[in-house]
Amino acid sequence: MSNTTKASDATLIAEDAGIEPVNESVRFGRPSNQFTIRFAPVIYLAPIFLGAVGIPLGLGLFGTLSAILIANILAAIGAGLCATMGPRFGMPQLAMGRSVFGYRGNYLPSIFASILFIGYFGIGTAVGGQSLQDLLKLPYIPMAILIGILSIALAMYGYKLLHFFGIWVTRISIVALIVVTFLAVQHDAGTSGQALLSGSKYWLVWTLQFSIVFSFSVSWSLYASDYSRYLPSATSSVKIFLWAASGLFVGSTWMMGLGALLASLTSEGNVMLGFSSILSPMILTVVLLSFAAASITHNAVNLYSCAMTCLAWDLPLKRSATVVLCGVIGTAFAVIFGGSDFQDHFNSFLMVMSYFILPWLAIRIMDHYWKHRSDTAPIDQFCKKDGAFKGVRWPGMIAFLVAIAASVPFMVTDIFIGPAAKALGGADVSYVISFAVAAILYGILEKSYSLETRTYIPKGEPVFVTTSND
Repeated sequence: MSNTTKASDATLIAEDAGIEPVNESVRFGRPSNQFTIRFAPVIYLAPIFLGAVGIPLGLGLFGTLSAILIANILAAIGAGLCATMGPRFGMPQLAMGRSVFGYRGNYLPSIFASILFIGYFGIGTAVGGQSLQDLLKLPYIPMAILIGILSIALAMYGYKLLHFFGIWVTRISIVALIVVTFLAVQHDAGTSGQALLSGSKYWLVWTLQFSIVFSFSVSWSLYASDYSRYLPSATSSVKIFLWAASGLFVGSTWMMGLGALLASLTSEGNVMLGFSSILSPMILTVVLLSFAAASITHNAVNLYSCAMTCLAWDLPLKRSATVVLCGVIGTAFAVIFGGSDFQDHFNSFLMVMSYFILPWLAIRIMDHYWKHRSDTAPIDQFCKKDGAFKGVRWPGMIAFLVAIAASVPFMVTDIFIGPAAKALGGADVSYVISFAVAAILYGILEKSYSLETRTYIPKGEPVFVTTSND
């Protein structure tokens, strides 16, 4: 959105801003919009599949639902806290990290996030393409490409249109979810709904279900301020937090809980068989088509944030060109990896790529809510390579890298199980370790670190620049 065009009047005009701070004169929106922009992107089939992981493994319906609930509560808190940063800085989430990691040091988490966003775009495209293939009996590849093209087009328009689609996808999806949920609870859970495990085996699978759900939901913290940065700086942080956190929590928990419930209705623990057992062919077609359409919103949100993040590590392209490039790569990913092995690819991707999120999140929360509780960093310095944040800020970078390294012995992946994780019976608690180490270490290191060129600006009086990244 240009600084001369009022954003609220430009729903069908492509946004032309990059990652520079948004001028107060073009701010718009309401805190309640943070609910729909968090709810809509998770209304597609992948979260339903994720919620059903524990059922065929013998965790039972109660155990699966409890893992989903606790994981989403914690993840929603992280995303809500990050969303409140948007109006204060007027910047995308990853670009803000320059004040913590340094202008060039911020390249590392930004590149990691770019890879994650492209992966999620590819996953959403694969799921949408597979849904259309099953429903329309058409070849998978052209259906995946169609989903990819539509998603790229939506992401090209940017912030305002994404919020607009989020509102309508939320309204339509809630109706569909109410119908499916009502029909599902009319059926008694089958044998798959009973816990078949006990003792350490039960808690091992519970931890697996928790980790998969948490790694998916907490990743939305990386996007949070991308979709709140146009809100006026005086907007209530409490309202932003509550709307953003509740949108992610309700959407993710509803979809994942529905997946667990549907899987429990069949002896095989199969979600799609569960759908077929409660819905007539016509209603099933309508519901799955709505989920396929909603995947376009999910994809566009990931693609838009991917472009913002690529600009944060100085990819030498305009935002629009970056959207197209990342969309093409993500669509190719969907064509190559989509299909019968999708679930395995998805879970592996989530677990490996999400290991950097918790230490990043811990450092950002510590810096924003502890170090800068009543002050903002000098906004005009964020876009200057040789400004106050030039080079690498070592407290943030050291805490980030050490926290990841400290969590490696506790990691559990398809290709590596750390010695500490083996001692714990295969449970992955690396998230707890990396978050705690990053928060504590950053708090210690930041106390002794000074930046002579840093000046502080009272909260509510940010300084804006008009440098364009598009």
